[in-house]
Amino acid sequence: MKSWILSFFIMAIESWGSLYFFDTFMEQRKKCLFQKCRYLVFYLMILFMVLVSDRLQFGMRKLFLITPAYTIFCLIFYRTHLKQSIFFSALNYSLLFLLDFFILQIGNIWVNSNFMQEAMHTWKHLFSMLFAKMVWLCMLFVLRKLWKGKNEYNGLSGKEWIKLSIMPLFTMATLLLMVFYDSADQKIQAIYLFVSFGLIISNFIVVELMQSIIEKEKLLQKGALASQKNENQLAYYRDMQVIYERQGRKMHDYKNQLQTIQILLKKDNIQTAVALAEQLTESISVEMSAVNTNHPIVNAVLNQKFHAAREQGISMIFKIDDMHCLRLNEEEIVVLLSNLLDNAICACRKVLQEGKRAVIHIKLIQDDEKVIISVKNPIAEKIQIVDNMILDSEGKKQGIGLINVKTVTEKYAGSFAISCDEESFHAVAIV
Repeated sequence: MKSWILSFFIMAIESWGSLYFFDTFMEQRKKCLFQKCRYLVFYLMILFMVLVSDRLQFGMRKLFLITPAYTIFCLIFYRTHLKQSIFFSALNYSLLFLLDFFILQIGNIWVNSNFMQEAMHTWKHLFSMLFAKMVWLCMLFVLRKLWKGKNEYNGLSGKEWIKLSIMPLFTMATLLLMVFYDSADQKIQAIYLFVSFGLIISNFIVVELMQSIIEKEKLLQKGALASQKNENQLAYYRDMQVIYERQGRKMHDYKNQLQTIQILLKKDNIQTAVALAEQLTESISVEMSAVNTNHPIVNAVLNQKFHAAREQGISMIFKIDDMHCLRLNEEEIVVLLSNLLDNAICACRKVLQEGKRAVIHIKLIQDDEKVIISVKNPIAEKIQIVDNMILDSEGKKQGIGLINVKTVTEKYAGSFAISCDEESFHAVAIV
């Protein structure tokens, strides 16, 4: 009876340590139905796996049940994907499995050459497992202290997750072989001890490697953001220059037309003069002020993109409120509007190539202190979106411009979301 109590206690430690490990690397789902009782769910799952394994006499092969169970648990209770769940589940159980095997091998070499066989289902076995769990918990504390990834896995591609998963999966396969081909030979046991220690170090190196990749991607992303920031600033000045040049050309034309109206009036050709004046007024309204939001920078960007789109045969439909109280600075306005509209125009060009009509729907709506910016455009083919990021055909992240948009919205405690169906792409920024 006492051995059963100690076994349940060991499983309780294992459950708590596993959750501590998962919490270190993954973010919990806030809206999960059983989030508050996840420890109990995890403990009952482990207990069920152990009982099933013992019932079916799986022995060490129970990892074929426990690892998939860990993976499913992570998918339910954490904001993660299948490849990440497999990696962290395999890494956690491989470390746990390694420590158990490592402690038993020490017992084989320094206590008794047949310690592993004699210890199974005995007090020696239970106390050795309890000691192994304590060492494992200490290892987890060290791992959490060293880990600085902050769950920022956007920089890791699917192929990188697969490569990282090879080490913990290889660890479990190696341990299975060493357990199945256990030997009383002291030399072989020493080799097994060395191999198990090396696998522990190797798995730590994998975690460090993953952290290095994430930090490197963050640095590259910062460099790309800085570059994009400079490009946006230059684009803003280029847009303003284009507007001024267009205004200069139009003013020259308007001057000639006004002179023509003066001549017509002097010759008492009033009807022709009035008709020409009406055409001139309409032309000014369209060319110089297609969009008026009561904000000069917003007007400049929207009008420039409107004219650029119209020259390519792309239509724009606006629904706009008064933006005179917009709290963003000039650069942030350019970042938001230019990136969203440039992406929409680029997508519409592909639609036009297929002989279809392209219309961009733009909304700038004031909602209390927040501004909602919505851009919806047709697409030639459906775009893959994961974690609010666009993926290319190889599964790599795209769209530095959209990252800049997200950065601006987060600065003002807003939000940014993108979605895509078979016909259209929709981006919404709230600032």
